[in-house]
Amino acid sequence: MWVALCIAIELFVMLQQGNATVNGSEECTSSFQPDSSIIIPWEQFTFAGHQRYTIDGMPPLRQSKINPWTLSVAGSLYVGAMVGLHFYQKATIWNERAEFRVIEDGNYARGVDKLGHIYGAYVMSYYSGELLQGAGIAYHDAMFYGALMGIVYQSYVEFQDGVGKNWGFSPSDFAYNLIGSAYFLLQQSVQALQYVSPKWQYIPAHWYGEHERAEGKTFIDDYSSSTFFLSVKLSPFMPPAVRSMIPRWLSFGIGYGVRGLGGNNGNSDRRLIASLDVDLVELMPDFRQVIGHPVGSVVNWLVQSFNYFKLPTPAIEWREHQPPRLYLLYPLKLTIGGMRL
Repeated sequence: MWVALCIAIELFVMLQQGNATVNGSEECTSSFQPDSSIIIPWEQFTFAGHQRYTIDGMPPLRQSKINPWTLSVAGSLYVGAMVGLHFYQKATIWNERAEFRVIEDGNYARGVDKLGHIYGAYVMSYYSGELLQGAGIAYHDAMFYGALMGIVYQSYVEFQDGVGKNWGFSPSDFAYNLIGSAYFLLQQSVQALQYVSPKWQYIPAHWYGEHERAEGKTFIDDYSSSTFFLSVKLSPFMPPAVRSMIPRWLSFGIGYGVRGLGGNNGNSDRRLIASLDVDLVELMPDFRQVIGHPVGSVVNWLVQSFNYFKLPTPAIEWREHQPPRLYLLYPLKLTIGGMRL
């Protein structure tokens, strides 16, 4: 899936830039390159104190200047992803149908599911907004409509659950979807919130000696293998006297997960995690200077987009039924010199 996405994005960039240089025509270039009065200067286009990147490497727009070719590509990517996810879930969790019904499942998967809805709506809003921006829609409009697209898809999933034999439409799930997209929108205008982002860590539970969720028919609902984090960049919140001593890439994550989910959750074990984290955008170089443009721009954007996934890092885990445990690379269990970390 990641390979296909990378290829699609590369084609997207080539189309976007190809329209600016066809036959070396000045007219074609001027019709594509936005006027300086309608672009947001790169030095003003930041997120969490760092340069923000676009999917096509072009400056973000104050006013929309839609390119029909790239808008078609963006629309095709969005629709293709939605259709693919639909058939994937139809073959797994929606394979049996029933009449529409409402079922409130506030304690389903002991709360991990609700965090999944927040995260899912958030990242769907992000990717949708990035595609719209690359198609020539003004930055603020792209973020707003991206959030709407995130809500629309998540709502579609919820209504599909409503007609699933083993599921139902959950009002609380719908509310958490709204929270995820709303938080995404708030981050665009409230800088302090940009330093606090949701992250998802998915590592199959059997890799570290735990049991995957028995009812988990897909990785999406294998909540025993998922941990959701709020990751906070440390340096912006430090006193000025010590701020320079804190690496800009260093973050701190608070996570929640439940292991051993299955049946009535009677054997499940809640986990609260305090973990170091890495801001990849701050850590990685500007790849435009390493491998050139446009490939470097694509890589920069991919790094920015991958930053919403949590990597294994040192952590301490508090357990519901067992004593706390220290990890060198959470949640993997390593043995070094006879000591398990």
